[in-house]
Amino acid sequence: MPKSVLDYKSPTHKVVAFLGNGLEKLRVKYRALRVQFRRAENQIRAVTKSREMWAARARLAEAELAELKKSR
Repeated sequence: MPKSVLDYKSPTHKVVAFLGNGLEKLRVKYRALRVQFRRAENQIRAVTKSREMWAARARLAEAELAELKKSR
């Protein structure tokens, strides 16, 4: 059964301030996590792009080597 507001002993302004501070802490925490997540996504994207570039260069080098071996 829900209690009425009169049953609580804490002043309302203190409860409101406490809840407001908690909400602000959550906002700061999740904002920082969102930034960290975006950095990780960007890093993954950069590493994937780099790997694809190096793989393409390796395939090209292998093709050139095979061509040189054929011409000998």
